[in-house]
Amino acid sequence: MINLPYSELFTIFEEISNNFNRKNQYFDILYDSFSYVTINKSPSAEDISVNVKTAGVVARTFDGIWREVAVDNISDLKNITDKLPKVINKGEKIAEFPGWKLNKEIKPKIKSSDVSVEEKLEKIREIFNFVQNYDKKILLCRSRYIETEITRIFVNNEGCELRQVIPRSRFFISPVVRSGRKIDFDYLSIGGEMGFEIFDLITDEKLEEAAKNSLAMIKAKTPPSGKYTVIVDPGMAGIIAHESFGHGLEADQVLRERSYLKHKLNKKVASEQCVICDTPSLENRLGSYFFDDEGIRAGKNVLVENGILKNFIYDRRTASALNGIPQGNGRRESYAHMVHPRMSNTYFEAGDYNLDEMISGIKEGVMIVRSFFGMEDPIGGGCQCTSKKGYLIENGEKTKLLRGITLTGLV
Repeated sequence: MINLPYSELFTIFEEISNNFNRKNQYFDILYDSFSYVTINKSPSAEDISVNVKTAGVVARTFDGIWREVAVDNISDLKNITDKLPKVINKGEKIAEFPGWKLNKEIKPKIKSSDVSVEEKLEKIREIFNFVQNYDKKILLCRSRYIETEITRIFVNNEGCELRQVIPRSRFFISPVVRSGRKIDFDYLSIGGEMGFEIFDLITDEKLEEAAKNSLAMIKAKTPPSGKYTVIVDPGMAGIIAHESFGHGLEADQVLRERSYLKHKLNKKVASEQCVICDTPSLENRLGSYFFDDEGIRAGKNVLVENGILKNFIYDRRTASALNGIPQGNGRRESYAHMVHPRMSNTYFEAGDYNLDEMISGIKEGVMIVRSFFGMEDPIGGGCQCTSKKGYLIENGEKTKLLRGITLTGLV
């Protein structure tokens, strides 16, 4: 495994990068380090998975085609220069961007690695028992805790020298309730760029609310079917943005003729009130970061503006091919995987109406809350998004609690 001080990695990377002339070819090199702890708890089992650190380096050049090599040990790292061809004559180019420097480490209030796994497990047991014992109708609970720390160090032959360290934590608990022959559940999910202080956010009040919401689902009604006016909460709106436009706007799919949105650029695709963005630079979000895996500064990509399709989601290569501007969406699953243009935080921007105003204007409709999952067909433009629950709207008022609701159709 490659485990060197970041200052030493910067020096090695710069020495390697100096062997590749930007006038002839593009070159970059990325260090990727990932560690995690996952704890799953149910009444019958406690599963703990710990990965102290997985680290490696990937380097690549472009002179018309991408050539890249990934290594996970020091000896191979120092031989990268010999494994990638150096071009003497100018090859095909991709757009050049100004180099920039960043050394940013998000400091959590309580670093997760400073807390033992035993202490984390005990905290989860306390939360689990509080919810499990809240009411006799709670049949069982399922909980999941995930913490990660991701480090990226990036250098290229455009002058980029970048480092980011991002801790993330997430907690999920779902009380499953039973009354007679009926079984249902709701859930609580909390997460963001933080450490062990996530447990300060998991208050007794929030856990009690999750238990009460699950108990209420026993009496929830079957939702109506057909075409209805709907209001969706921010979580559900995020899934709709992700599934309906996000995947269809990933520029590699556009170039492969696998997107129904390819020929919709600068055309009306939604209501004039609709603004959809993808923004990795948002603070304290699970999809946030300072730069992507190609050294592009995280920005704000306005995908749909006042109903007009304005941009695709780019990495460096697709931005050059489609004459676009990348905003930090060139992403790798890890150093062992290739870069693809992928979403970060995809969402609808807020409008001018409050919830009461929206409800009061609907005679017959549905309010959909508590997002669950979604799927899409980026070629045909189909979309399906499912919530855990919702409410009937009758004569401008929110009335009956409804079980899970699925929106489906063509975007």
